[in-house]
Amino acid sequence: MKEYSITDYSTSMSNGTDSTSIHFYDNQKARGEIRFFPNETDVKDAEIDANGKIILNMDINRLGTLLDIAQRERNLFLFYADGKRAGLRSGRAKLGDDSISFT
Repeated sequence: MKEYSITDYSTSMSNGTDSTSIHFYDNQKARGEIRFFPNETDVKDAEIDANGKIILNMDINRLGTLLDIAQRERNLFLFYADGKRAGLRSGRAKLGDDSISFT
């Protein structure tokens, strides 16, 4: 399994099929991205590109949740086991950690 620790992220929006993306970095090194597609689109499985970046494809309705996770979590990891088992996960947190909130 390939896994990267994530320290930074950026977002992009433009015209095109995969026009909305969150890009993930480990100390300025590009490690992957999540591309968002219109709801009900048949999105492709996750993949690793020629540069070793993990590419995830998701419905646009998950964008808000993923941005919230990226903004609030301290320890994030991008992982890839295969096309069906890939994603973004957080590190462990102590129970009762009051730095995490949902509104």
